[in-house]
Amino acid sequence: MKIVYRYILSNFFKKFLPGSIIIYFIFVLQTFWLYFDELAGKGLGLLTIFKFLMYISPYVVLNAIPLSILLGGIMSFGSMSEKSEFTAMKSMGISLKTMMKAISPMIILLAIGTFVFANTALPYGNYKFSNLRRNIKKKMPSVAITEGVFNDFKPAGINIHVKKKYGKNNNRLKDIIIHQKVNGIPDKVIIAKRGLFKSDPDNQLIQLILYDGTFYEDMTRQQKKASERKNYPAMKTNFKEHIINIDISSINKVDLDKTSVSAAHHMLNVLDLKKEIDTLKIKTIEKKEDFSEELLRRNKVKSKQVKDVDIQHYKSLSEILKDTTLYNTKALGYLYSRAVQKAEALEQFSQRKERYFTNQNRTTNKYKYSFSEKFTYPIMVIIMFLVGIPLGAIIKKGGFGISVVLGIVIFVTYYILSMLGKNAAEEGAVQPYLGAWFATFALLPLGLYLTYKAHSDSEFARISNLFEQVKQSIKKRYNKKK
Repeated sequence: MKIVYRYILSNFFKKFLPGSIIIYFIFVLQTFWLYFDELAGKGLGLLTIFKFLMYISPYVVLNAIPLSILLGGIMSFGSMSEKSEFTAMKSMGISLKTMMKAISPMIILLAIGTFVFANTALPYGNYKFSNLRRNIKKKMPSVAITEGVFNDFKPAGINIHVKKKYGKNNNRLKDIIIHQKVNGIPDKVIIAKRGLFKSDPDNQLIQLILYDGTFYEDMTRQQKKASERKNYPAMKTNFKEHIINIDISSINKVDLDKTSVSAAHHMLNVLDLKKEIDTLKIKTIEKKEDFSEELLRRNKVKSKQVKDVDIQHYKSLSEILKDTTLYNTKALGYLYSRAVQKAEALEQFSQRKERYFTNQNRTTNKYKYSFSEKFTYPIMVIIMFLVGIPLGAIIKKGGFGISVVLGIVIFVTYYILSMLGKNAAEEGAVQPYLGAWFATFALLPLGLYLTYKAHSDSEFARISNLFEQVKQSIKKRYNKKK
């Protein structure tokens, strides 16, 4: 029995190890191309690019291991079934459950290692990756600008809004709005149809060239008399070309190894996430109590004095309403205007607090999701083991083609379900803990079902027959048309 166990384990390991290496490099290249625009043409050294790839490796490894186990199980047991080795072992009284026991210790070790890796290496990798990416953006202004929102560009003292970026290095801009600051206060508004970032390697300046625009300058600070400020509040000037010079000496001195962000939800381990969740919960309760007290305080009406109506001795709105002697036109007009003002102020105050609590709840959900996600990685390893081994025994195909197709279909399904659960959890549509486990709960019944069908050698589960039927059906249709 030990010889059979060793054979099954070695056969699985020979498929698992090369597959995991290939999948790792594929995922790394895919992630590299995803961030290629942020790296290309920025004058970064090979060491920086190597660090960039190393810092994203923990995330890649955690996604590559389940897929490698799935493909390893399909290919190894599919090859054994194709060569009738699986049938020979069953004739010797060795069931599928017994064969799976040979690989179980390795899978359990991988599951434990995956949790430790997700709890230690992943937060550190995300921490270093986020800070390195942040520092790279500081080295190139055009990279730091996001389309459709105002970007605070501190080196130039401007706040810039760009509708679209285009060009080889995304250095050409379209539909630009700039708020230029003087002593931290917006002083000039510039609107241009087109723009261009232009730099000189031998110079410590970078130019933002604007074309076909207008700038509006606030002149009130330059006028000492109030009458002059009213007569000349602003100045409007049209231009064909306007150049803003930006000193990049401080940008070129950016330390790419500097770390300034350290408490994001994807940078913490389980213990730190638990502490942060408790802190956010306490903070939210305190803010809600402060909000309730502020509402009660704002609902009180202070004493006022209206012409022809003496209401100074009344302390609140309710006391004024109780006195019928005040029910005249001016008193009611005062009460109505005060009520409208207070209602509008309370509405604006409530809307601001609603946005704050919505954002706070979304942040808390992200921390809760990250906390639960740490525990889904080892469980996903076990589920892929339960899916891959029986699926290989059922299809009886150990080749690279059908195994990869089935593996990618299952893994893409898992990935889509994970994204759906993540988005639903962060938006509060479902509980964060349920969102994190959504994909796992969806694939667990499939793994148990395939294990049962392969163990009972059910004809209903023979996917290879299904593929053969589809293939024959396509051939018949083709020959009929021909």
